[in-house]
Order: sequence, then structure tokens, then C-alpha cells
Amino acid sequence: MVEDSKSKNLRDEILRYKKEYWKIKGRIEELNEQEEELKEELERVRNHLSYYESLVSDMKKDMKGRKTSNVFERL
Repeated sequence: MVEDSKSKNLRDEILRYKKEYWKIKGRIEELNEQEEELKEELERVRNHLSYYESLVSDMKKDMKGRKTSNVFERL
């Protein structure tokens, strides 16, 4: 009887750990997916930043070659 009780307790404990393992594993997979999405978003932001920095640089170069009044006349 005592051994049956111990066996049942061990089986229950194993089952709990198994459930906890799958829960943790699922969460890790979710976090890995989220990390990949964030990496992709970061790359998009970097690309946009690079584009706008280049655009601003070109505009500054363009404005250096013009007189101030010409800039306001074009607006």
C-alpha cells in the first residue's frame, strides 16, 4: 500500500513537471518568435533612419548652394 501511494505521488509529480516543462517550452518559443519580429522591426527602422539621414544630408547640401531668399521663394 505504501509503495502504491509513493508510486502515485511520483507519477503525479512527474505529470506536474511535464506540464510545467511544456508550458515553459511554449513560452520560450513565443519569446523566440517575438525576438525575431523585433529584429525585423529594428532592421526596418534602421533602413528608414538611413534613408531619412541621407535625405537630410542631401537637403543640407542643396541648401548650402542656394541663397536664403531662393529657398523661401520656392516654398
